[in-house]
Amino acid sequence: MAREKKSMIGFDPLAWLDDSSDSKSAPEDNKETPAAAKKKPAEKQKKDTANMIMVLGHSIDETALLKGYGLATDVLEETVVDFYDELFTRYPAVKPLFENTEEKAQAGKLAAALKLLVDNLHNEDALKATLTVMGERHQGYGALPDHYPVVAELLIASFKKIIGRSWTKAISAAWMELLVAGAETMCAAYKDEIVEVESVEPEIQETESVETLVDSGHPVLHLNSIQDISKSQALKHDMLALINDNDEIDIHASEVERIDGSALQLLCALFNYAHQNNLVINWINPSDILKESAQILGMQQILELQ
Repeated sequence: MAREKKSMIGFDPLAWLDDSSDSKSAPEDNKETPAAAKKKPAEKQKKDTANMIMVLGHSIDETALLKGYGLATDVLEETVVDFYDELFTRYPAVKPLFENTEEKAQAGKLAAALKLLVDNLHNEDALKATLTVMGERHQGYGALPDHYPVVAELLIASFKKIIGRSWTKAISAAWMELLVAGAETMCAAYKDEIVEVESVEPEIQETESVETLVDSGHPVLHLNSIQDISKSQALKHDMLALINDNDEIDIHASEVERIDGSALQLLCALFNYAHQNNLVINWINPSDILKESAQILGMQQILELQ
């Protein structure tokens, strides 16, 4: 959401040149204390720095943004290392999702992403088009809308930690605004079919029922020990099969050792469908990893894992 643009109207750094009409008082006016003389340039500099522009509906201080970009490009590799350290410290359950990630490669991707944003600040059509493609790609990776604020917060915190006092509050605010704007555009490109079971409901009638019975007598949906995007289609198929002509199902999740965003999205869609269609879902021994992953992404309430 856009923030109110701060006006620079009324500020005239050359106003002091208009004192020529009162030449008699000029000598007296020049008798300034050293403290006053020091304050004026500081005030001028403070007012001069802000150059507000609109980017993707967000008001951003371009001067602070570009200053931050200049500082960030020199410390990308260090920042990426610190970013992942902080991410895994705060959210240890997500570490398996990054097991094949090389920090040097990620530093290169980060550099390209930042350059894309900065180079197209005044070319919104190009920026939107590129971010839309990136959004579709990241949805395929299993990235959820809830991921983006966490990444933005930790990335900016890492820049601040590595760069130090030169990374000011104004720079942090400008970059947070730009990253939020970019994330909103990427998320707007997400396809509904991945997050809405209702959109594939017609497929239910065409899918043969696959029921695995346990002691409860209800059909069971088994989650794999590694439940990632490569198994999303299979999970979707099993879900559709189980909700066909059943009033109650169980989800067996005791063996889950890793689960990514794509699987959690599908499960959330299943629970949303259940609430709307009076379907009862019971968990069977959900693993701690599953619970932690759902909590990190803010999905524990939807998935009834509280």
